[in-house]
Amino acid sequence: EKFRVNDQREKSYSSQRSVTATKTDTALVDVPQAISVVTRELIDDQAMHSIGDVTRYVPGAGLAQGEGNRDTPVLRGNATTADFFVDGVRDDAQYFRDSYNVLQIEALKGANALAFGRGGGGGVINRVMKQAEWTPTRSGRLQSGSYDERRVAIDVGQGLTSQLAARVNALHKRSGSYRDFVSHEKSGVSPTVALHAGNTMLRAGVEHFVDTRTVDRGIPSANGRPSALDWRTFVGDPEQNRSTMTVNGAHLLAEYDNSRGLTLRTHTRAVRYDKFYQNVFASSAVNAAGTQVTLGAYSTAADRRSLFNQSDLVYTARYGALRHTLLTGTEFSRQTTDNVRLTGYFDNVSTSRTVPLTGTAGATPVTFRASATDADNLAVVNVAAVFAQEQLHLGEHVQFVLGARYDRFAVRVRNHRTDAVTQRVDYLLSPRGGVVFTPLRTLSMYGSIGISSLPSAGDQIGRASCRERVCQYV
Repeated sequence: EKFRVNDQREKSYSSQRSVTATKTDTALVDVPQAISVVTRELIDDQAMHSIGDVTRYVPGAGLAQGEGNRDTPVLRGNATTADFFVDGVRDDAQYFRDSYNVLQIEALKGANALAFGRGGGGGVINRVMKQAEWTPTRSGRLQSGSYDERRVAIDVGQGLTSQLAARVNALHKRSGSYRDFVSHEKSGVSPTVALHAGNTMLRAGVEHFVDTRTVDRGIPSANGRPSALDWRTFVGDPEQNRSTMTVNGAHLLAEYDNSRGLTLRTHTRAVRYDKFYQNVFASSAVNAAGTQVTLGAYSTAADRRSLFNQSDLVYTARYGALRHTLLTGTEFSRQTTDNVRLTGYFDNVSTSRTVPLTGTAGATPVTFRASATDADNLAVVNVAAVFAQEQLHLGEHVQFVLGARYDRFAVRVRNHRTDAVTQRVDYLLSPRGGVVFTPLRTLSMYGSIGISSLPSAGDQIGRASCRERVCQYV
């Protein structure tokens, strides 16, 4: 009798380590925080293309509609449009993210301002991106589905020399919908390179991503429940309900390791987000007779430019049964956002229009112009932060995590309509403490406390009001 031996490893849907939660390479059982990691293998096998697909596999996470134009996960009851990160760097614009160039997605629950800064009271979602490696990569995925869905993605890379590697990920997708008049199209390309020289690793890459779609706000409610409209019915104006997002970004990561426990990293990322969003939508529930609904309309445009630099120094050492990892670092960032909002006027007269429930698609002409209260401003946010963290292992079963972050958060908003300037500077102290007991390598118990601060204008800077900060505790 013959036996066939297969020495290939089975696909793994689990990840054992992460850099996201502590900014150091740490086993997940040693992280004093709830963290869910969705690996590339699971993303591919389940055909996950969006944050919405991923959150179905994350305990404690849900998804809101996001007005048909953005990711809005709900983490431990906190809805957010800004608690997104790319390799630990803020990615806070409002759009739908794709997984074509993602290695894995990590969802942390609870506050962790030491690693991420402002926001994140309910948690954060961090995308770990694919990078150039020396192992040859040749893959392509072609998908066809209902409603004329067509998607193609490629991933090609290899080492060019013993010191230089390159990789390219690319995507194009077009699709209709089970909903009348709804379609969307997106494309992206993300080339990366890596250079290994002695104890230093340099990684760089760029991304160009465009997403264009029909804005679909769904059907209105009736008596506290979804109305009896046919589920295909489009409410609004399919000619004017549209959203376009263009993302152009570049990053440079340099890491030096002296092979004696000292590692120095600096990560710079520059991104420009150009977003336009316009919609006509049901602004009321269906009337008591079940015959009419009221429509409203508005449009927004946001041009955000972000520049981030994070520098970390990590030192690890062992003294008998004691093992410690000391992290110190800084973060500097500047974000400028031009915000413009216009109100929709039906027949160029009224900001609302009551229409028959059976005639809600393209019911009346709509023009968009500025009202007296519509935003037209330039918001500038400058952040300077310093942080330190100690991970102290007492033997094999007990670990303490202690640290703090101190931010100078300065926001300045100029109202272009009135030329008024509102500004504020906050100094935010974010301590963190945790203890982890690991009786087995596959089991850990922990307790932790942390503080996360949310700016007074909310997670999307652009309003001219400033109030005291809001702190959330876990």
